[in-house]
Amino acid sequence: MSDDSIPWYVRWVIGSGAWVTAVVLMLLGGAFVFALLDLKDPGALIFVGAAYLAIGLALLNRDDAGVFTQQLGVAAAAAGAGLFAGGFAATFEELWIGLFAAIVTLLVVIFLSRDKTVQFLAAALVAVFYFATLLDGRTPYLVDFAAITTPVGLYLLLRPPRKDFMPTAVALLCAFPVLSIGIMDGAFWMRNIVSGGTVARILHIVLFLLLVYLHWQRSADDGARIQTAVFAVVATLLCLLLPPGGSAAMLILMLAFVIGSKPFALLGATLQVQFIARYYYSLQMNLFDKSMLLMAVGLLLMATWWFMHRSERRGERP
Repeated sequence: MSDDSIPWYVRWVIGSGAWVTAVVLMLLGGAFVFALLDLKDPGALIFVGAAYLAIGLALLNRDDAGVFTQQLGVAAAAAGAGLFAGGFAATFEELWIGLFAAIVTLLVVIFLSRDKTVQFLAAALVAVFYFATLLDGRTPYLVDFAAITTPVGLYLLLRPPRKDFMPTAVALLCAFPVLSIGIMDGAFWMRNIVSGGTVARILHIVLFLLLVYLHWQRSADDGARIQTAVFAVVATLLCLLLPPGGSAAMLILMLAFVIGSKPFALLGATLQVQFIARYYYSLQMNLFDKSMLLMAVGLLLMATWWFMHRSERRGERP
């Protein structure tokens, strides 16, 4: 079955089921090493992970692979990637070594397999190791460093190389807003560490305005360009108010509009609702002031809608 012929929501279901199976396979691999073989060296997980990865890629590269075989192959490959990177991290007791192992695994998956789901899961593993390394090292301005995944993913998406890096681009682009909740919570208890966030917010706004400019260039109608400019101003103000994850979610929403992607639109809208709710409850204000703020934002959005709708009606007149 061709991976390109599978709808994104079906691929999502297959990937979710494969990830659950991958967790089970990783537990079985750990039990085999530590309980059955009674080995104390976590380095044995590296070899078990490599075996899982080889089996998974072999199943995925079969021409007659059906849905069940594909799901089993994705699960085995994902479990192998996790055990391989985790084995290196546990052996050397350094997460950054596991990060490099995860990157190597991702490159192996990209060049030896055409399956989009397993590449996405391998790229997500790289992002998780990267963020965990920043937290474990108590890195100053870790939120700003974590935001590096966003421009890398956006570049791979808009300027794709000859090899198919699309799943990696999607995983890296979505990594910061999806995992930023954990970053914020993890950075909260590091009182003596400056977690940052200003650079990340500015970076996301710049990338957002870049996408707005790309859309503005494609618009031949003056009314559409005016609407785009108004939307850019309002969205930028919203990005300045929201946490860095909210500005990343706004970037995903704009990207969905530029490339016409419904999955990105759904993901961006869902993330944006969550960040707005977190922003609302984090305000050090009484309920009346919060209500007045919401009313002001609502009036601003209604005024923006009225202006854009009025410009549309003017553009329709002969």
